[in-house]
Amino acid sequence: MPRILVTYATRYGSTRDVAECIRNRLTDAGFDADLLQANHEIDVTKYDALVVGSPLFAGQWLADPALLLIVNKERLNTKPVALFSVGMIDVKHPGKLREQHDTWIEKVTTQSEIDLDIVATGTFDGAYWRRDFPLWMRIVDRIIGVTPEGDFRNWATIEEWADIVASKITTALDDAETASAETTEC
Repeated sequence: MPRILVTYATRYGSTRDVAECIRNRLTDAGFDADLLQANHEIDVTKYDALVVGSPLFAGQWLADPALLLIVNKERLNTKPVALFSVGMIDVKHPGKLREQHDTWIEKVTTQSEIDLDIVATGTFDGAYWRRDFPLWMRIVDRIIGVTPEGDFRNWATIEEWADIVASKITTALDDAETASAETTEC
């Protein structure tokens, strides 16, 4: 049974919930899937594939998942990887989250010379609760009023994406196994 790491960063818990949903779908699909908060010390060699996610703030991921990719770039270039971002910008500006996600992924992989076998990328609306912020941020946020408050996560969309990821990882692992067998026979 293939082993998959679902790893994430979160600031207020929304991305953790999305990652947990993805892990549950991968487990339902027959994978041995672990859920861990991202950090650069995770031993990625124990896994056949990775799903990595972060909230997207000001067009960037939080540091830990990016560092995980950078520190492990040599160990990840042969593993299928799926990447996802969670954010609130699409609530008012549809399509902007995908644009920022794609730009950030391109930037970090190019600058850090990371060659990933990216099998899928996804973007999901998040949840935003002012009560999670320190008092000064709540005051500023109320004055500016930029982000609508509420839970905008679409669980059906997240589950559908996780099912696609399961299929693409299966295909990538099967293709790698076939290529390895053909190389061994020669």
